[in-house]
Amino acid sequence: MKKYFYLLILFNINSFAQMQTEFYLDDVKNDIEYLTLNFCVDNSGKTSLVKVLPEKSIYQNKEIISQIIEYRKNIEYYSETDLKNNCYDQIFTFINTNLKDAHINETEFDELKKFRTGNFQYGDLNYKDVNIYRTENFQIEEFQGEVSKYNIEWVKPNSYILTYLEVSKEEYKYLLGEKINVEIIKLIDANTYVYKSNLLNRTFIIGIMKKI
Repeated sequence: MKKYFYLLILFNINSFAQMQTEFYLDDVKNDIEYLTLNFCVDNSGKTSLVKVLPEKSIYQNKEIISQIIEYRKNIEYYSETDLKNNCYDQIFTFINTNLKDAHINETEFDELKKFRTGNFQYGDLNYKDVNIYRTENFQIEEFQGEVSKYNIEWVKPNSYILTYLEVSKEEYKYLLGEKINVEIIKLIDANTYVYKSNLLNRTFIIGIMKKI
């Protein structure tokens, strides 16, 4: 019997951030894999073109990729959307189902101490150029001249809170003072961990962080 990958499709939205972009699947081999699509929106708010960006993608299941492309093609926006007459990249994240309820074992807590300070980078190919510097009290992220600064508070050996202190863009100033709750849920190797983050109880991310 052919297996189908069913997606929740949301029509008539103005922000593609509202779409479902994270999926748990059994065939993900590397804990977390990514598919990056480039899509264009025409003058009427309809998606006019969708293509895969291989250099920013890892996930390989062609059947599911085809379904994601069809999903993206069927998205329509309000005619007054600011997105029209332009093209954008969009990242879809595929997570191994073993991580859905994963938590770090207390016997591994001592191995997490090294992550309190140092230089880091995200495991996501789309954010590999973000420079991350962490001290006992602060985390600073820099990308193409834009800087975000957070206070970092370790509440447990496997969890910490990032509080926005500084942002470069005016549009993100509403985040100042807001907190991101982060839990380390798996050690991949001595210098790499999988994290689960929660911002404002509406932005949930599972990602990979590597100490360099």
